Amino acid sequence: MEGHVYWTDDEVWAIRRAYLDGSGAQTLINTKINDPDDIAVNWVARSLYWTHTGTEHIEVTCLNSTSHKILVSEDMDEPRAIALHPEMGLTYWIDWGENPEIKRANLDRQELRVLVNASLGWPNGLALDLQEGKLYWGDAKTDKIEAISVDETKRQTLLKDKLPHIFRFTLLGDFIYWTAWQHHSIKRVHKVKANRDVIIDQLPDLMGLKAVNVDKVVGTNPHADRNGGAATCASSRPTQPGLAAPSRAWNC
Repeated sequence: MEGHVYWTDDEVWAIRRAYLDGSGAQTLINTKINDPDDIAVNWVARSLYWTHTGTEHIEVTCLNSTSHKILVSEDMDEPRAIALHPEMGLTYWIDWGENPEIKRANLDRQELRVLVNASLGWPNGLALDLQEGKLYWGDAKTDKIEAISVDETKRQTLLKDKLPHIFRFTLLGDFIYWTAWQHHSIKRVHKVKANRDVIIDQLPDLMGLKAVNVDKVVGTNPHADRNGGAATCASSRPTQPGLAAPSRAWNC
């Protein structure tokens, strides 16, 4: 977003960013950050979301701000991976713990619900396929890659063998990519044909990864259209035909 890559730093408990060529590294958030886990950028509203395993929160900030607020704090055990659907104004996340769950809520904190709570072990990565309307995840205990339609009508298994300890997860085009801790590698699988291969190996201590098309931005921001192209940061759902505006929206 805006030519930057964003990441969480567990060593110093901070959220940092740099330009895509590695220059201009800077700290975005370093206050009240306790064991940040995963991170997601809302490229429509120009905001940043992350999960806190230390405080059991999901928090949000604007890309041009150092202040941040708690988005979700109730009924949380151990939030891990997070994914956003900016056009529909939805956030998805994994909640670890004694009873793992995959949850969803509006970006304004409304309508929280559980999508998946059965046959989960250690669900780690999340990836949204905006074109196909599917949510994918990898499970490090069941050694599966699964998906559920965003309308919750169909759950399916894409892969279910030789997938030891999937950690982080991302999707680009027709492929899902993930970091494999035990194999010290980055792998990918075709989301339809299920053909898989190794992208790179012999990389110890692999953690997160994201794959993005920097030349293609999907979605619009009605705030930007009304503000001469300068988007305002908001966690509310963009207005869509037939979709009511949320009653409470968080703004920077």
